[in-house]
Amino acid sequence: MKNKLTAAVIVILGLLVAIGPKTIFPVCPAGEMKMRCFTTANAELAVGIIGAVIGIALFVIKDKKLGIMLSAAEAVIGLFVVLIPAVIIGVCGNAMMHCVTVTRPALIVIGIILVIVSLINILLFLRDISIEKKTR
Repeated sequence: MKNKLTAAVIVILGLLVAIGPKTIFPVCPAGEMKMRCFTTANAELAVGIIGAVIGIALFVIKDKKLGIMLSAAEAVIGLFVVLIPAVIIGVCGNAMMHCVTVTRPALIVIGIILVIVSLINILLFLRDISIEKKTR
């Protein structure tokens, strides 16, 4: 049951990563010149969709070992959510831009939460496996 709750949180966070930079905490509007924050938003869209799909898969799987692997993959996705705006692509250079003051911090916080929830999910799966071994 707790794994379903963490899977739901993972799906919500994945969708937030996917649509957030375009709607909720938008990056700078794309003009004639595409800025780095625009590319970051597109990359986060792809990463967020993958994260949400993994979260949906966590809902339907029964195999606990597969759940551990999917949760580990989701933790890596969370790391990418943090690294894309902070290191890999970045955002605009002007410290007063919306993407610097709102989008990047929001994505970093969401990515950290995603990593933490994924690690908790791994621990829950490991606990379930050890309980099953003890009851045999």
